[in-house]
Parts: sequence; C-alpha cells; structure tokens
Amino acid sequence: MLTRKLTWMVVVLAIGTIAGSCKRGLLDVFPSDALSDATVFSDLNVANRFLTNIYGTLPNGFARRDQNPGDAGWSRGMSALAMATDDAEANNLASSTHGINNGVIPTTWAYADDIWTQNYAIIRKANSFIEKIDAVPGDQNLKNRMKGEALFLRAFAYQELVKCFGGVPLILKAGTPEEAIIPRDTIDKCVQQIVADCDAAADLLPVVMPASELGRATKVAALALKARILLYYASPLHNPNNVQSRWTDAANAAKAVMAYGPPPGSGDYGLYPDYYRLFIDKAGNNEVIFARKFQNPSINPSDGARNKWYMSVPGVNDGAWGGFCPTQNLVDAYEMKNGKPITDPTSGYDPQDPYTNRDSRLSKSVLHQGSLYKNGIIIETFRGGNTNNTNRLDSPKTGYGLLKMVDTSKYGANGDADNDWIFIRYAEVLLNYAEAQNEAVGPDASVYDAINQVRARAGQPDLPGGLSQTEMRQRIWNERRVELCFEEHRFFDVRRWKMGSVYFTEPIRKVQIHKDDNGDLIYSYPVWETRDFKEFQNFLPIPQNEIDRNPLLIQNKDYN
Repeated sequence: MLTRKLTWMVVVLAIGTIAGSCKRGLLDVFPSDALSDATVFSDLNVANRFLTNIYGTLPNGFARRDQNPGDAGWSRGMSALAMATDDAEANNLASSTHGINNGVIPTTWAYADDIWTQNYAIIRKANSFIEKIDAVPGDQNLKNRMKGEALFLRAFAYQELVKCFGGVPLILKAGTPEEAIIPRDTIDKCVQQIVADCDAAADLLPVVMPASELGRATKVAALALKARILLYYASPLHNPNNVQSRWTDAANAAKAVMAYGPPPGSGDYGLYPDYYRLFIDKAGNNEVIFARKFQNPSINPSDGARNKWYMSVPGVNDGAWGGFCPTQNLVDAYEMKNGKPITDPTSGYDPQDPYTNRDSRLSKSVLHQGSLYKNGIIIETFRGGNTNNTNRLDSPKTGYGLLKMVDTSKYGANGDADNDWIFIRYAEVLLNYAEAQNEAVGPDASVYDAINQVRARAGQPDLPGGLSQTEMRQRIWNERRVELCFEEHRFFDVRRWKMGSVYFTEPIRKVQIHKDDNGDLIYSYPVWETRDFKEFQNFLPIPQNEIDRNPLLIQNKDYN
C-alpha cells in the first residue's frame, strides 16, 4: 500500500553554507543565487537544490501579500485573499482588502507588484534550469524528472499571472533584462504555453513520488494544473463567445486526472474522509495533489506568526489575534442537512436557530455561536459573550471566526500555525469536471456523479434529478463556494464567471445576537458594510513600475 500519496512541498531552509553542512538533504534549500551557473549546473546534487529553492518561492496563501522572512504579513496590510471577497472580512482596518472591497485598486498596488515580481522570479529560475539541466553530469532519468518539475513550476507561475492579469509576456529563455522588454502575449498564447508545459511535465513525472522524494510536483499535479487553466480559458471572462470546444477540453483534462482517483481509477488520489482534518493531517492525506509546505518554524518563525494572525479566534484567553471574519453571506450559502437551501420555505431553516441541521462543512469551517473550541470552550458570539467584547479591537466584526485550517491544539498560547497551503486537491478536480462537463453537454450522469462525490463526503444528499443546465450551474457554483471557501478560489471564480457586479456588490451582512429578558438568544442579520466592484477589476492592474521599466507593456483596460 502506498503511503502518503500526495504532493506536499517540503521546504527546509538551510541555515548554513554548503561547506558548513554536515549532511546534505535532497530537499535542502540552497542559497543558489550566490553561486554562478557554472557551479550550480556542474553537479546534479547542487542543481537539485537549486530546483528546490524554486519551490520555496511559491506563494503562501496564509499571507499572500508578502513572502519575505521576518515580515509578519500584516505590515503590508493584507493576508488572506478571501478577505477580498464576499466570503470574509479583514478585522485589520489597515488591510488593503478594504480598498479592493470598496472598488479601489490603484496601478501602484503592492499586491499586484508582488504577484508579478514573485512569479517572474520563478519563471526566470525555471528557464535557467530547463536550459541547463541536460548538460549536468549524472543520471538521465533523474534529470528528466527534474526538468519535468521545472516545467511544472513555470506553468504554475504563468497560470498565477494569467488568473490575475490576463495575457502577459511569455519569457521562455534565460536571458538578459533587456531581452525581457517585450509586449504582452495574448491569453490564447499564454494558455497554449501553460498547457504545453503541463503536458511536457506530465510526460516526465511519476504519478506519485517515493517516500524519500515527497514534496515535488507529480504527473497528476501537472494534469490537474492543465485542467484548471483550461477551465479558466473556457469561462466567460476569457471566452466571451462561449466556444463550446473549450469546455469540452476542460472537461476532458479534468477527467484525465480522475483516472488516478478511486475505482474505476487507480486510487492514488481521492477524497480524504474528514473534511476538517484534511487541512491539518499530513500523513496519509491522498486528497492533496500539490501544496506549499509550511517552512521550518525553528528557522523561519515568522511564517507561523503570519499564519496565526488570521487563523485564530479572539476572546478565549489564548493569545489569538482573530484577523479573519467570515460573513453572513457565506454562512447563508450552506444548505440544510436535507440538501435544501435556506431560502426554500420547506427547508426547515429557522433564523432564530440558524446552525442546527446545516451542511456539516459549516461547523467545520466557521466558528459561530455554540461552536466548540479547544479545551472545551464554547464560543459565545452574543453581546457580552467571550468573543464579543467591544473593548477588543480583534473582536470579530461579523460575529464569526475561522475554523477551517485551524488545528486548535496549535494556536494561541500553545503555538503558531504550521499548516501546509494546499494549491490543488482532488475535490477541486471533481468540481472542475462537473462545471466544464455541464457547460459542454449539460447535466449528464457524470456531472451528477462528480459533484455528488464531494457532497457525500460532507454527508449531504445527492442533488435532485432533472436539473436544467442553468439550475445545475447554480448548484455547482454554490458547491465550489462552500467546499473551497478560503482557499483563494472565490476571488478568481467570481471574476472568471464575470459575476463580480452581482456577488461583490451585495451588502455584507453580519450576525448580531443578544439575550432577551428571559435569557433567550435573539438573532438579527444587519448589514455590516456596502461594497463596490467595477467590471474592469476582473483583472488586476499591471504594476505601474513594470510599465515604467518596460514601455511595451499595455495596461489593462480602464486602469488609470
């Protein structure tokens, strides 16, 4: 039986030079930028450590705005991307997410600059590796696999850029800064290149890594990345004429990944039985296809502090900071346990008993009134309760706290967050397939099967038969929202659907609870804030300093 059939990125930061190392681990990060190409690519072991260094620069979704060691993330005012959606609110008044939510995204916005700079750094290193690895003495099979990893990393970086900016300059060779002064390529060419890199990587990579090599990209990771970018390419933002073949291509690409899922697939990947634990458990978690491993806390303790900033709940005397506040809008998206939305008058929903008989993922993702926290603490969000102290700046503004991804034994006074950030997991693949197949042919049996697998893990009943394509589309969109919440999908999903003017302009609501004279809890759901969204903000602005350096770059439409 295979053990830990998943792809976690292992990043162990080196604290000494190579000369000072007693033992060189294969995945030890190496300060390669201090060495010449001649040195790096003269030894396969050193080249491998250079490759691992590229993995170490992948974004950290817990603090997407900044990856620099020693910076706790909040210094630049941004942490989780979900705070810039209708799913969550940032408690930190300095967070730049408030600007996004108010329809203000300047061309000098540091977050866009971070995305551009970090991903082109990955591309630059990957290009150098791809060009030079074949000349390094050593095992050709190992070199082929390593080249596959570099191709995957380049594809991953380009899909990050495309999601944010649309078409970007395709730089596919290591060269001088002057050679990088080129115009933006079209979205068509960018997607073609990402797909080509994923295909080439898949041909060179194994389905799973041996235990000694876990943490590297696999064939399945490459195929899953291909399926994701093709889904984006088929979506209204990039497919205004609704070319049906794009949806078919996206569905087929996701189906190719599902061949490595449960029977009739190989079973190398699948749904982890426990939705809450899948974001915490590392051993034996075959739902994770690709992730960024938490950096060694003894070397980079700010990573844990940065994660902890929002992955915690205040007011329970454990030193937590509570930066992340889910919205009532998201809570309302969870169905009743009988599979009916709460808007259905026959669902059994009671707004004065709102958390009873709901989709189990609600209680495993959101801390609410009555939630059980660590050490037997019952969360109290009513006025005067243990998490509703108006004298605390970190008291959750929406009446909700974050539980998803939170290992309650490791937060607050007991320690910092050490979760891996999951980029791709099997549930997303199933939902990608369901969406693409529904758009390609309508809600056939395979669409139902894919989405019902995800629902079954949560204990939700199968979707009712006879749904129209439009009805199924709405169910899939909602399923993505609740299943993938806080994993950076909502920010991009709403944009690729071109639904920002609908979802991102709705008033953000909170829960407000007080006790009446009899001690009974009375719930109300007032508006917390209103938001703005403009259609041109489906793309982020090209950073102005990049345009200053490269006058051939053309800014995205309507950014001044």
